[in-house]
Amino acid sequence: MKQGTTDGPAPWQRRMPFFYGWVIVVIALFTTFFGIGLTWAASIFAIPMKEDLGWGNSAFFFALSLRGWTGIVVAPFVGPYMDREHGIRLLALLGGLTNVASLLLISFVQSELQFVLLFGVVGGIAQSLQMGATVIIPKWFVRRRGMAVSLASAGGGLAAFVLPAILVAIDHALGWRSGWLVLALLAFVFSAFPAIFLRREPEDVGLLPDGDGRRPEDPVMPPQRTEASFTRTEAMHTRTFWILTVAVAFGALAANGMPANLTNLFVDRGMDLDTAATALVFYGVASIGAKFFWGWLANRFELRFVLLLLTAYGALAIPAILLVPSSVGSPALAYGALVGFYVGAYIPLHFLVWAAYFGRAHVGAISGVGRPLGAMTLAGGPFVIALARDASGTYASGLLLAAAGIALAFACLYFVQPPRRPKPEIDRKERLSTV
Repeated sequence: MKQGTTDGPAPWQRRMPFFYGWVIVVIALFTTFFGIGLTWAASIFAIPMKEDLGWGNSAFFFALSLRGWTGIVVAPFVGPYMDREHGIRLLALLGGLTNVASLLLISFVQSELQFVLLFGVVGGIAQSLQMGATVIIPKWFVRRRGMAVSLASAGGGLAAFVLPAILVAIDHALGWRSGWLVLALLAFVFSAFPAIFLRREPEDVGLLPDGDGRRPEDPVMPPQRTEASFTRTEAMHTRTFWILTVAVAFGALAANGMPANLTNLFVDRGMDLDTAATALVFYGVASIGAKFFWGWLANRFELRFVLLLLTAYGALAIPAILLVPSSVGSPALAYGALVGFYVGAYIPLHFLVWAAYFGRAHVGAISGVGRPLGAMTLAGGPFVIALARDASGTYASGLLLAAAGIALAFACLYFVQPPRRPKPEIDRKERLSTV
C-alpha cells in the first residue's frame, strides 16, 4: 500500500499548503538551468582556456558533444531504475555528486584528453543520471502538464540570461580555473542537494496528479482512448516515420551547436569577451519567450503548420549574421535573440511530433527508436560547427551547414503525409509489448 493511504501520519509533502508537484517542477528547472548552463559556461571559458593551453575550437567542443553522446549511451541502462520508488532520488543524487567531482577536477586539467574525459565522459554520465527530474513531471501533472513542462524547460533560457555575465566576471577576477571551482559549488546547490527532495510520483506521498482532492484509495476510471495509435512496428513500417526521423535529426543540428558557439562567433567578429557574452543574454530572453509563443501557436493550430513556420524562420535566421558587416558592433548582438527564438521552441516542440502522427498509446516506444538520431545530431552540433570553423577559418561554413539542415527539415515536414490508420488485425501482443 502506498505511503499516505494508511491510518498513520500523512507524509510531510501532503501537509504542505500547495501541491508538492510544483516542488518537482522547481527541481527540474534547477536541473535544466545548471545542465544547459554548463554549455554556456563551456563557451565562455573556452576562450581563456584556449589562450592558456593552446587548444583549438574543435578539440574543446568535442568534449561538449561527447557529453551528449555519453548520455545517449547511458540513458537506456538507467531508465528502468527511474521507475522504482527510490530510484529517481538516488540516481539524481549520485549524478549531482558526480557532476560536482568532475567540475572540481576540471579546474586542474593540463591536457585536452583530461578535459574530454572529465567534461565529456564523466559529466555525460552525471547529466544522464540527473535527467529523471524532468522525466517524472508527466507523472505529477495531467491537466496542467503543458504549463509544468514549459516552466521546467525555461531553466535553459534562464541560464543563458543569468550566467554569462557572472562567469565573465569570475574569469576576470579569479581566472578560468577558479571559475570551474565556482561551477562545482553551483552544481552542489542546483543539482546534488535538491535531489533529496525528489519523489517518483504523487501516489508515493499520498497525493494525486495535479493536487486533486480525491483520496488515493478512491477508484479512478482511466479515460478511454479515441485516437488511432500505432505500435512501434507499425510506425517503423511507414514512410512517415523515417521522414520525420530525418526531419527531427537535421533540424536539431543548430539547436545545440549555435548556442555553444555564439560567444566565440562574436569574438571572431572582433568583439571582446564581455561584449560577446551579452549575446547569450539576448539569446536567453528570446529562448524563454519562444517556448510560450510557439507553444501557444501549437495549442491553436496544427502542429505540422507550426513546425513548418518554425523551420522556415530558423533557416533564414541562422545565417542572418552573415549579412551584417563585421564592422557593426553591439547592434549585431541582437542576432543572439534570433537564434534563441528558434532554439527555444524547437527542442520542446519536436518531442510532440511522434504523438501527433502516431498517437499517444505507444509514443514512448516509437520515439525511443526515432529520437536517437536526433539526439546524436543535437549533441554533435557544437563539435560540427566548431570543426567547420577551424577547417575554413570562419564560422560562415558552419552557419550555412546548420541552415541547410533546418531547410532539409522544412522540406521533410512539407512533403510528409499522415500515415494510414493502423489495421485492426495487428497482433494484440505486439500492441501490449510497446506500451
